[in-house]
Amino acid sequence: MTDFQNASTGDTRTFATIGIVGAGNMARALATGWATPILCTDSGSGRAVELAADTGGVAVATNAELGARADVIVLCHKPGQLAAVARELDGTRAVVVSVLSGVSSAQLKAVYYRSTAVRVTVNLPVRVRAGIVSLPSGQGVDAQVESAVAELFGRVGTVVRIPEHQVGALIPLAGVGPALVAMFAQAQADAAVRAGLPAELARSLATETLRGTAALLAEFEYDTFALRRSVASPGGPTERALAAAEAHGLPRAVRAAAAAALPAQ
Repeated sequence: MTDFQNASTGDTRTFATIGIVGAGNMARALATGWATPILCTDSGSGRAVELAADTGGVAVATNAELGARADVIVLCHKPGQLAAVARELDGTRAVVVSVLSGVSSAQLKAVYYRSTAVRVTVNLPVRVRAGIVSLPSGQGVDAQVESAVAELFGRVGTVVRIPEHQVGALIPLAGVGPALVAMFAQAQADAAVRAGLPAELARSLATETLRGTAALLAEFEYDTFALRRSVASPGGPTERALAAAEAHGLPRAVRAAAAAALPAQ
């Protein structure tokens, strides 16, 4: 349970009950990561009932009911539904937290002008409590509310506080990154299959290699070049592999993918 003090009224409020609007992939990832019963709604798809059943939560009939019962409401609906959902929720006593892609804090506050609303960004690894969460600074939110939001999302990942104008730069890294890494893992597994390994074993070992490498990078204090030097002996297979990857444009391909993922200016 997260407590914070409302500076204007002195009331103590809690995040004892989490509500989620939407029941898609991100809603499921957050609910799974939090591993606590949640309240949820959907726009008529019926997925809220499935999400509630899978996470031990409760699907409620309307967003208005969600607003009356929850202490914090996390917006996981489609960005295009922002105004319509706000008409049902604005004025709620709950803190509203948006994880909607591309919706700025200014856009959020324009429709939640009677509520406390906070923008955060998250990526899919919140499902396994290894997400990247940005909590943009300068949103004009009470410090204790901001701290409570940071604690809530800190349960499912690493919270970084950056200026809002830098949030877009996280998209190629944290947002697109899991898909790119999965593509790389598949390519490694395919190469191992061609070399003679069974496909299932190759995919498993590619995944474990990524897991071990991530742990090593943390131990190396994120010095990627130091890790490469520690693995690559002169004239050995790693040195040859790195040279081939460079020659075939692996770094260039990753940079191109990142550029393609950046928001349009």
